[in-house]
Amino acid sequence: MQNRLICLFIGMCVYGIVSGQEICGFDKLHQEALKTDAAYRKRIEEQKQIIKSQILKKKSSRTLAPSAVLYTIPVVVHVIHTGGAIGTAYNPSDAQIQNTINDLNAIYSGTKAGTEGVGDLEIRFVLATRDLLCNVSSGITRTNGSVIPNYVSNGVNVNLTGGAAQLTVKNLIRWDPAKYYNIWVVNEIDNHDGTIGGSFIGGFAYLPGAPSTLDGTVILASQMQVNRKTLPHELGHALGLYHPFQDGTTATCPTNADCLNDGDEICDTDPVTQPSTGVCRTGVNSCTGTNYHINTEHNYMNYTNCSTLFTADQKARMLAVTGGQYRVSLTQSWAISASYPLSPFVAPAAASCTPLTSATGLANNFAGLISFNLAGRRIISGTSMADGGYVDGSSNCMNLIQLVRGQTYNFQMQPLSVNYEQLRGWIDYNNNNSFDNTTEGFYYGDNIGPPNVMNLTVSNTLTVPLTAQTNTVLRLRVTEELSTAYNAAFSINSACYNPVYGQAEDFPVIINDHTVLPVYYSFFSASAHQADVVLRWKTVDEKNVSFFIIERASIGNEFKEIRRVHPRGNASDYSINDTDPGEGNWYYRIRQVDHDGKLSYSEVKVVQVKSANIKIITNPFDTKISIRLQKTLTKKAFFRLISADGKLVFQQQIRPDKQSVIHLDLENKSLLPGLYFLSCRIGDELWTEKLIHR
Repeated sequence: MQNRLICLFIGMCVYGIVSGQEICGFDKLHQEALKTDAAYRKRIEEQKQIIKSQILKKKSSRTLAPSAVLYTIPVVVHVIHTGGAIGTAYNPSDAQIQNTINDLNAIYSGTKAGTEGVGDLEIRFVLATRDLLCNVSSGITRTNGSVIPNYVSNGVNVNLTGGAAQLTVKNLIRWDPAKYYNIWVVNEIDNHDGTIGGSFIGGFAYLPGAPSTLDGTVILASQMQVNRKTLPHELGHALGLYHPFQDGTTATCPTNADCLNDGDEICDTDPVTQPSTGVCRTGVNSCTGTNYHINTEHNYMNYTNCSTLFTADQKARMLAVTGGQYRVSLTQSWAISASYPLSPFVAPAAASCTPLTSATGLANNFAGLISFNLAGRRIISGTSMADGGYVDGSSNCMNLIQLVRGQTYNFQMQPLSVNYEQLRGWIDYNNNNSFDNTTEGFYYGDNIGPPNVMNLTVSNTLTVPLTAQTNTVLRLRVTEELSTAYNAAFSINSACYNPVYGQAEDFPVIINDHTVLPVYYSFFSASAHQADVVLRWKTVDEKNVSFFIIERASIGNEFKEIRRVHPRGNASDYSINDTDPGEGNWYYRIRQVDHDGKLSYSEVKVVQVKSANIKIITNPFDTKISIRLQKTLTKKAFFRLISADGKLVFQQQIRPDKQSVIHLDLENKSLLPGLYFLSCRIGDELWTEKLIHR
């Protein structure tokens, strides 16, 4: 339901009673960017059309069922506190932050009690396990924001001006937005911390495609908690979702002539007005003449207080965005990798020359290398003007591309393509700090176009020579320029060519002398689901594969086979469960055996499996639910039974009497047969289990 092209859009989410104040305060900046920045305007239009075409393609082929592709996004949480100790109001503890991420994943996986709608969104969020230097990290940083004038007294500005500018706060600390999704936890927004009455802004986030300096989510510390909707709502914006009432007000309905272009651009949500209170509405929807539907009123993207769902079309949009050019690099980041090719990372020596873009090329968005993708690493950048010309990304350990000597790889390069363009690439295989066109060049193309083709991508292959130096970080260079069709002098005749309109970018590469990377996989993930581990992978070529062996290991132990899977013969998606491996950190990999006996291995995935803590003895249940605790009860336990439609049907508090088996008596409850969710809270820990009533 949307006919405006909004990407520099802030989803400013007001919880409590919604007043009539403007909640999209950066619309003016967005409109100015659309008018003055041709590259930005093109990026917005391309993303909109790509999402639309992907959704239409899936609908026409009836492939909206689970895709078996689970996207995992690394997040880093920056706590901008006011000097208080860890665990105080504006400086939440690591446990509180982790529990909030767990709650977020329960919502996105569809396992949170009372979930309705589409269920599993096939997207997860994990605190980064590696920092910007690729060292082990908790994924949480803490910075004292009192160094910023007015931050302590008023927090971050949105509608008001008495606090700190959001960019000033974000500039305190930001990790590479192409490798991490940044979340800033702040004390107040517009002089409100969310703990007193009245309406308030709980957080705000940018849609994908926003400038890297602004991209990310800002959230109040008071909302960084379990059972608050702010974070799942904001990350909905981060993955391309609008409000169901987009382009409407509390009194006027949004346009809905074309559901893929108008309003929220979602077809299974009705056009609605913006709620004037947080109450879920019933009765007749004035925008449709039919009754209000849960797809809007129970939607996490609405301003209601009964959020329980995302819709199927919202899921389709989020998956299209997550796999698109502005978010896919997050899913391919080293930030949550269990292993890293070398420690410490050592950048390649300085190159013999540094290509510099002319002042003419830096004055406007004529050209630029927008992305480079090789061996599962996608590196995102901007135009020549936005990047300042030459980009030396070779010192960034997160950019490291790992190759194997003798192997052939597909690569993709995306130029800006507002003009006909030219691309050339080299790898310094002999590590002499220069590039030879004949022995080290892996691609050259001219007259690439036509101009303004949506998402124009150059694809080709490169084969790593057997003479390449191994186990040392080498330099890869790509130079982009306008086509020689405009001027013969634009010819990229060497790696030292100084672009007139384009730019050169360098990346780090390490080459191994044996196969350690996936050869046939485009995707492999492992994630905990209660006591089980779900393993998913996707192949792009199976013609030589005899079988896959799923292997598991614990810390300090060898990998052992746990399952053998036979290929289907063509590109396929796979999903299996490793049932109850036990508590602890587990390492998983796929050993691929080809018909000729050749072995290759996927990258290793690490999964933390927590103890079930509680076990339902009676499932299915009749008039009694019996629960066995892993440990005797020493704290109060709170149990809530919720029906599949989200209604609380039973609750009970159990005193800490050191018992290990608990019985919940439902004799006097008239429960209908079907699915129920039992939640248990003991201290700060919360678990949810699915049960069936017979």
